[in-house]
Amino acid sequence: MQHIIDELWKLTDGKAIISPDVGQHQMWAAQFYKTERPDGWLSSGGAGTMGYGFPAAIGAQFAAPNDQVWAIVGDGGFQMTMCELATACVNKLPVKVLVLNNNYLGMVRQWQELFFESRESGVDLEGNPDFAKLAEAYPGAKGFTLRRGADIRKILKRAMEYNDGPSVINAIVEKTDNVYPMVPAGRPIDEMLLEAPKHKMEKPTGST
Repeated sequence: MQHIIDELWKLTDGKAIISPDVGQHQMWAAQFYKTERPDGWLSSGGAGTMGYGFPAAIGAQFAAPNDQVWAIVGDGGFQMTMCELATACVNKLPVKVLVLNNNYLGMVRQWQELFFESRESGVDLEGNPDFAKLAEAYPGAKGFTLRRGADIRKILKRAMEYNDGPSVINAIVEKTDNVYPMVPAGRPIDEMLLEAPKHKMEKPTGST
């Protein structure tokens, strides 16, 4: 995820409007897409509103029709509002959707790994659709599949060049990567984890 977001930042010179969803990709987008504009970062913040990223990007594209707008979403959050591809197609909005697809609810999996001894529950998204083919099912949308690091710039550029409707990039990424820094729930900021802990972590305060 980090590599793709960094390349996107370079290709757009940090001038695109970025609308992240919720999850690991949201944290990495904050770290690697160093936006240069005060209105260029649309995020639900700590509210954890999965499904926010794509509709917010659609709104931004309506408001700024001449700007490049990217929704950076995970495969979990995107499936909550991906039906809005119809809205983007009907209105011929050139909004770009970067689906960072690890077939997981990545942030939840990370918490289960760190604080619950890797007892995974409800996080493996083995039933994911092919997001590129899904996009192509909507008249006017374009779908792209990204599997290799060597193809990142090429695929991003193709999506950037298509402006007759929405573009969806199905980017297959590392399945179990973890994002840092993070602050465990109920802990003060001076107990922020900067890297993978070397000892067993206690369950977050208030969890069972």
